[in-house]
Amino acid sequence: MSIDSYDPCPCNSGKKYKFCCHSVGDEISKISHLHETHQTATALQLLDRLKKNHPDQPLSFITEAQILMAERRFEDAIAPLIQCLEHDPNHPAAHSLLATSSFLAYGYKHSQKTIYTAFQKCAAVDVSLATPLAISIAIALQMRGYYLAAREHFALAMRVASQEYQQNLFMNLLEFDGDDQIPYQFRGVHILERCGLEDSEQKATFEKAQRLANLGCYRSAAGLFKQLAEATGEVTLWKNAAFCYAWATDEVKAAELFHQAGSLETDFAEAVELETLAQLLDLNNTADVVNSIEKIFEVESISRFLTLLEQHPQILRGNVPPPQEQNPDENSPIAYFQITNIPVDAESKGENITLENVPTVIGDIDVFDADRQIGQPALIHLYAYEGDQRTLAENIFDEALGDQGKTDCGLKVVERDSEETGNPLSPIPTEQWPLFFRWSFPQKMPILKRRELEALQWKILLSETWPNTKLAGLNGKTPKEAASDENLNIALTAAAYVLDAQTLSLGHFLDFSELDPELGLSELPHLEVNESSHFNTCSSMTQNRIPVKSLSNSQLMYIFNRALLIRHPRFLYDVLIEVLNRDECKKEVDLDRVYTTLTEICHKKNQREEMLTWIKKGQEHSQSQPNKAFENEMQWKMRELSFRLEDTSDPELSDFMKEIWDKYGKKTPQIKEYLMAFAQAFELDLPWMSGASLQDAGDFGGNASGEGIWSPGDAAPDSDAGQKLWIPGQS
Repeated sequence: MSIDSYDPCPCNSGKKYKFCCHSVGDEISKISHLHETHQTATALQLLDRLKKNHPDQPLSFITEAQILMAERRFEDAIAPLIQCLEHDPNHPAAHSLLATSSFLAYGYKHSQKTIYTAFQKCAAVDVSLATPLAISIAIALQMRGYYLAAREHFALAMRVASQEYQQNLFMNLLEFDGDDQIPYQFRGVHILERCGLEDSEQKATFEKAQRLANLGCYRSAAGLFKQLAEATGEVTLWKNAAFCYAWATDEVKAAELFHQAGSLETDFAEAVELETLAQLLDLNNTADVVNSIEKIFEVESISRFLTLLEQHPQILRGNVPPPQEQNPDENSPIAYFQITNIPVDAESKGENITLENVPTVIGDIDVFDADRQIGQPALIHLYAYEGDQRTLAENIFDEALGDQGKTDCGLKVVERDSEETGNPLSPIPTEQWPLFFRWSFPQKMPILKRRELEALQWKILLSETWPNTKLAGLNGKTPKEAASDENLNIALTAAAYVLDAQTLSLGHFLDFSELDPELGLSELPHLEVNESSHFNTCSSMTQNRIPVKSLSNSQLMYIFNRALLIRHPRFLYDVLIEVLNRDECKKEVDLDRVYTTLTEICHKKNQREEMLTWIKKGQEHSQSQPNKAFENEMQWKMRELSFRLEDTSDPELSDFMKEIWDKYGKKTPQIKEYLMAFAQAFELDLPWMSGASLQDAGDFGGNASGEGIWSPGDAAPDSDAGQKLWIPGQS
């Protein structure tokens, strides 16, 4: 190990190498090489000997723990770290690794004391040593649905990281804040607010709580803030305590304190935001849910099994993600099916489908191939939500196979010893269940009609179903019942903002005008702003109340970037329109991105004419870019085509496709391939395309994107591009 004697020791003790682990450095270098060359057992044997001969050298204990953690043996990694701390109780890296391995082995709550000790020990020597611990916690908590805690641990990792790692961590934070499957109220910044306390002892307690929170010791900080809140009754302290409990993953306690803070807050909008956080956390932890079931079967003949399924009119084969999109560490299905409540006529164009008879997906089937190397048979996983959907899905599954079919393909139920499951269907809170629907349409059904049905469904759900659904956040009352109770005004408005987050995650976004007018609900009032206002500490929900027309250009540009990150469509639309109305701001933004985003928002809102207007704006802008005018204009034309194909009765569609064929097909022949594939997939009657052939252009450059749109500049698309072609309306 070529390290200068006066360099910091690689064990990260904070000491110089010469005065720490110098005597074992060369041996550790050899041992690390053994592990890198997959001779882990030998490496661990040598480490065991080295520890006995040099018990006062931390590097051997640290290296053993790192190797075991690399092998995902987190429980085993704890022992050498405890041994290391027996010799050096303040070793920061040993504390950090101990907390990380304990967390990964036993979870956050079980390891909380160890984690807090590690954060404090690292802060005393080198706070950046806590970075791997903070980021490990953040990633794991996000996967487990502790979103407020995950977001704060990402921010903590940013605060403690050395400069070389901050860029990567910043990207983690951006990805989190841009994830529209997470309620937007949980994304973005949340800060602990200062509180004017006169008592010196209370001031000292507040500062201690603030320091602990800054170090990531959130439960300890929460207890102190709660103690102060009980003594003073200050709303700010209740709120700080609530956030710290949420960051410590105690969401039940956090919800209780958010409710408390909301009841004391005198500002209506602030009270609604606190109550919204409380209701979202309550939903995240409710036991009143619709669970899904998973049944697993072994099967001897997959081919026979697949044949039987494909013959049933209520079992539809779907697309399996291509290999490059699958996790290489996971066993991926070779086939996927959906079970519908009624038969789907594959040849129909859906002329007779209405809200009353639309086919609903009630179950899913994954088919996994056998793994001969480990002796695992082929497996079938059947998923469905409990209740009527489960009963019907299981009946259809049995009906498709029949007793003889089950015998012929060798189907038998797998009895499991544990409740562990790979079920992809998440539990749904019972009060949200009426909003949840999955439909299946005939492939030939016009996409525009599908979207019209979905829009009609949302109209009914928002104006009729939700107002008559009992909600826990309204003490078990329905929104209609709560509307007549002034004491529930804050809770009812908060429930509407919970609904706002729910609909966004389901692919729709709420316009308050869609709600029953009798509820008397409207968006929260605008913030009061002036030229000196700063918004870097605004939560996402508060940010949406900013009156964008009142902002200075510099303020607007700051909010523009924040709005593009959180992507709440109502607010983002207002921001983009205001940017386009200001010549100075237009010069600072990527107009192509602005027009694309407006196109997407209008598409989701089913505002087709306005959507096409923004596409035209995008095309006009592309023509003003001399370097890439042809390529950018072609991309905009193909984007417009993808939307026009949603309405195959559009009288302008044929001429529009011919324009693309004539103008762009000459320079980029692959465009003709895509147009022909579209015509075939949508059964378009295009007389001018009849008998047309593709010119042999030899080797020409280009690239087919994941959206199925070809662009010049890279490699030619695969020969089977027509099979992989993205069709508008497909996910």
